[in-house]
Amino acid sequence: MQIPFLDSGNAGTGRLLAVDKNDQYVLKNCLAYLKRHFKRFPSYSRETCKMLVWTLGTDTEGFVKFLMDQFERKEKLKYKKELMESDLDADDYAGIITKMLPRIGTRTRRKVFQQIMDQLEIRQKSASFKGNADFGKSIMAIKEMFSLTDHETEFIVFLFIVSIYEGPRDYFVSHLECQKIIGQKYLANILGVTKTQLHSLLTGKLKKIGIIEVDNWDLKIEDEFLNLIQNPKDNNFSQNFYFKVKPGTVPLENYFFKKERIDYMVKLLENKPDTSTHILLYGLPGTGKTSFAYSLKKQLDIPAYEIVQGDENTASKRRAAILACLNLTNSGDGSLMIVDEADNILNTRNSWLSRGETQDKGWLNGLLETPGVRIIWITNDISGIEDSVLRRFAFSLHFKMFNRRQRIELWNNIVVQNKCKRFFKKAEIETFAKKYNLSAGVIDLAVKKSKEIGPESKFDFHQTVEMALEAHDTLRHFGEKPVNKDGVEKKYSLEGLNVRGDMEGMIGQLETFDKHLRNTEIVTVMNMNLLFYGPPGTGKSELARYIGNRLDREIICKRISDLQSMYVGEGEKNIKQAFAEAEAEEAILIIDEADSLLFSRDMAVRSWEISFTNEFLTQMERFRGILVCTTNRLEDLDSASLRRFNHKIEFDYLKPEGNIKFYDLFLRELAETPLNTSLNKKLKNINNLAPGDFKVVRERYLFHPQEDITHRLLMDALEAEAYLKNIHGNRKPIGF
Repeated sequence: MQIPFLDSGNAGTGRLLAVDKNDQYVLKNCLAYLKRHFKRFPSYSRETCKMLVWTLGTDTEGFVKFLMDQFERKEKLKYKKELMESDLDADDYAGIITKMLPRIGTRTRRKVFQQIMDQLEIRQKSASFKGNADFGKSIMAIKEMFSLTDHETEFIVFLFIVSIYEGPRDYFVSHLECQKIIGQKYLANILGVTKTQLHSLLTGKLKKIGIIEVDNWDLKIEDEFLNLIQNPKDNNFSQNFYFKVKPGTVPLENYFFKKERIDYMVKLLENKPDTSTHILLYGLPGTGKTSFAYSLKKQLDIPAYEIVQGDENTASKRRAAILACLNLTNSGDGSLMIVDEADNILNTRNSWLSRGETQDKGWLNGLLETPGVRIIWITNDISGIEDSVLRRFAFSLHFKMFNRRQRIELWNNIVVQNKCKRFFKKAEIETFAKKYNLSAGVIDLAVKKSKEIGPESKFDFHQTVEMALEAHDTLRHFGEKPVNKDGVEKKYSLEGLNVRGDMEGMIGQLETFDKHLRNTEIVTVMNMNLLFYGPPGTGKSELARYIGNRLDREIICKRISDLQSMYVGEGEKNIKQAFAEAEAEEAILIIDEADSLLFSRDMAVRSWEISFTNEFLTQMERFRGILVCTTNRLEDLDSASLRRFNHKIEFDYLKPEGNIKFYDLFLRELAETPLNTSLNKKLKNINNLAPGDFKVVRERYLFHPQEDITHRLLMDALEAEAYLKNIHGNRKPIGF
C-alpha cells in the first residue's frame, strides 16, 4: 500500500523531507526526542500521531499496515479507502490514525506501543549520514567557544529545532507547552535530564551569556544565535564574536600622557598575569581612546583581539563575545582583549532606566577577578559604573579633548613622522590646528592619504588634507557641515564701547593669568571669573569672544538651553560637565544669560533653582580657567555669586562718539556717497543704540542693491531700532 501524500514531496504537508544533511540532522534529533517522550508519556492524541507521521515519513506505511491488520476485512477496507484519497495532508492522515487507535483492544495497544517504538528505532538508524551537517558544525563551534556541557549543547539543539521547524514547534511547544512551567516535566524528559539539571539549564550559563531568553511567556534561543547557526558569517566562526587587532599607526607619545604612565601600562600588560589586569580608557567621543589602545598593542607586540559590537550592541551579546574570546585565545601565554564602546557593560547603575537592560553585576565582577585576564575597556561615560567595579581596574586614563596648543604640537609630530614637514609652515599648522578639533588618528590618516596620492604642489597637499578633515568633521555631525557660531565678529572693536570698569586693567590681568595657566607645573586651582552686565546688544558676549581671540584660546559658549534638563539631577551634571570640558580644553567658558542659572536663592520657588545655583557656585570656585558670565538682569543674580567675580564690567548704550565709531565699522561702506554733516549730527543724537543694532541693520541691507542704499535709509533704520527699545523699556523718546 502506498500513501499518496507521503510520496508527493508537497511542502504544504508539514512533513520533513530529509533530503540534505541539515534535515537529516534535525530528523535524527526529533526521533530521539519523540522516543523519550512516547516511552514515558505514551499518547495517541491527534497531535502525537501528526508528529509521528512527521518523523516517520514513508516508514509510516509499515505502522499503518500493522494497524490495519488488527481489523476485520470490512473495517480494513473502509480505512484503506480513506487513506488513499489524493487530497489528504499530514493532519488528515494523523486524524485517521487517531480514529483507528481507540477501536483497538487493550492487549493490542501494548503491541501498538511496541510497534511505534520499533518504527522510531528503525527510522533513527536510517537517518544516519556521513560527515557533519552545517547546523551541527555551528552548534559544536558554539559549544567549544563557550565551553558548554553536553546537556547545555543538547538544549541549544532542541531550542534551535523548535524555532526553525514547524512540525516540532507545533508538537513540543504548542501542544506539550514545554516552554511553560506546566510542560517542563516533558522538557526535562525530552532532553534526558533531571528537574534539577533543567533548572540549571534555564538559569545558568546559557541565560547569563545571552544564548537563550527565558521569561514567563516564552523560552527560546536568542535571535542572533539563531541566525548564526543557520548562516554563520564566514568559515571562521569566531569572527562573529571577535577579530584580531591590527597595530596602531600613531605613536603613543602623540597622546600627551606622561611617559611614566604609558610605561607603567606596558609593564602591566606585557605578560600574562597571575591575577587579572584591567585598564580603563574613558573620556568624550573622538578623543583618541580606541586608536591609543591600538598603538598600545603595537608596543606590546602580543596577540590582541577586539570584541565585535554587533548591530544592537546589547550587554548580553557583548558578554557572550567576551567569554568566547577568553575561551579560545587566552590559553598559554594568553592574549590582550579590547572592549570598545563598553558603556552598556560597565555602566550597571540604572541600566534598566537608561537602556532597558538588566545587568548581571555578579558576572562582571567575576570576570574582573578572573586570573590571567588582560582587558582594555573603552567607555565614554563612567558616571554609571559602580564603585565595586571601579576599584577592580588596575589603571585608568582620562582622555580629554586636545586643546589648541596640544593640537599644534600634534600636527607638528604627525607631519614630521609622515615626512611632510616641507609642505607646512608654522602659521599653516596653527591654522589647521585652530580650525579642526579632531583626534590624532583622523589627522594622521588624512596626512597619510594625501601623501599617498602624491600631490603636485603644496597647495594640492593642503587641499586634499583639508577635504579629508572636512569630510570627517561633517560625518561626525551627521552630514551637517559644522559652523563656528562662537567666533568673534570681524568688525568688533573695544574703541567706542560704553563701559564702566577697569577694562584695560582687566585685560592686562587676563594676559598675566593666561601665562600662569599655561604653566602646567602649577596645579593650584585658580580662576578668573568675569561678570559683564548691561542691556542686550551692548557687546558683552562679543567682548568675551574678543578676549578668547586675543589670548588665543578656544571659546565654549553655554546657554540655559544647553544646561537645563527635564530629569532630576541632570542639569547639575550638565553644569559640572561644562566646567570640566572648558578646563580640559583650556578654553574660555562663556555663560550667556547667567541670571537664568545663578538664581537668587531668596526668591527661588522651586527646589531645582536652588540646587542649580549651588552647583554653579561650587564649580566657579573649583574651576581652573577663565569664566565669563553675561546678564541683562543684574538684579536677579544671587548675591553670593557677585563676590566670586574678580571683575564686574557694566555695559551701557553707546555715547555719541560710539555711534559714529560703530557706524563707520558696520554701515558707512554700504552707501556710495559720503556722510554729510547734518546726518552725522543726527547720528550722534540717536540715544539707546548698541553695537548689536548696527549689526542688525547691516545684515538687513547687506544684500540690498547698493545703488538704493543711502545714509538716510540706514539712519532711519537705526532710529527705528532705538524707538522700539524706548517703547519696550517704557522710555520717553529722546533725540528724534
